[in-house]
Amino acid sequence: MADIWVNILDGFNEIFSAPFKDVSIWWLLTPIILFWLVLEVYFGMYKGETLGWNTALGNGLNLFWIVVISLKALFTEGMGLFSMDKLVVVILITIYSAFIISISFTHKIKEKVFFFFASPTVVYYLSGITILWIHGLINISLWVIIDLILFYIMILILEIILRKLIPSASKEPKMEDSGAGDTGLKDKELGDKRSGDTGMDDIGKGLEKF
Repeated sequence: MADIWVNILDGFNEIFSAPFKDVSIWWLLTPIILFWLVLEVYFGMYKGETLGWNTALGNGLNLFWIVVISLKALFTEGMGLFSMDKLVVVILITIYSAFIISISFTHKIKEKVFFFFASPTVVYYLSGITILWIHGLINISLWVIIDLILFYIMILILEIILRKLIPSASKEPKMEDSGAGDTGLKDKELGDKRSGDTGMDDIGKGLEKF
């Protein structure tokens, strides 16, 4: 039992130390984290809104951007980072990205099912781990994979807490027609009608005298 906890802690140490093995990797990680946080804050403020097809499309395109960066890392600088397992994973992510983009256009899968696979949490979490692994900053092992799954669950719990803590945005009041304007117009119409009715009555009374 003690060995299990040691392995779990070692796995988390590998995960959390990975971004600091080469600080230049933060040029790639920073926009991923920022975009992720912005979306979470947005959905925290507008709790009634859900992921839309256009947002899912954007997430698919962002994931494809990760594919391009990963391929560049594998095939440049003397292919020092290249390995077949990394290439296979990049190809799988390419297929995943194409799947998200394609379904976002065709809407062939029900929203509740598809939006899970295209959610910001899944896409950006996968993007961050891919960047670290492709650049050789994290060593993938069985315990690291287990810890990545546990870390993902922890992130989901934190997202739920974050969305509840973020105050909802106040809705702008709907623009309604001015009551004064309506009343003035109606009064004018009513006045014109009464004036017309009075004039006709006067003419009728005058004819009766003859």
